[in-house]
Amino acid sequence: MKRKYKKYVLKTVVPIIAMTVLVIACLIHINIINTKTLSPLGNTKQNYELVSEKFGADFANFIKDNSFLKIYEDSDNKKVLVRLGDAEFKISSESEIIKYIENKINSIK
Repeated sequence: MKRKYKKYVLKTVVPIIAMTVLVIACLIHINIINTKTLSPLGNTKQNYELVSEKFGADFANFIKDNSFLKIYEDSDNKKVLVRLGDAEFKISSESEIIKYIENKINSIK
């Protein structure tokens, strides 16, 4: 019975968990790419105005970012701005959380 259970877990549960993690990682990556041009950390307003001016109001409404979760990266990857609704969280590379994660990864290596 244990052998059947182990086989079931390896064939179904592990791939489902792996696919879920992969999908979440891809969604986060896509969110970063899509919001990069509208990032408040760079020259976003100029980019938005330029696109609106060149392509008109219809296209400006198309590129409008109304998502609940927004992730913005700075160009030198030292700062990350995460917006959840109206709340903003700024994370820098000197963050204690990031240092802790990096230390754990380095200790595994």
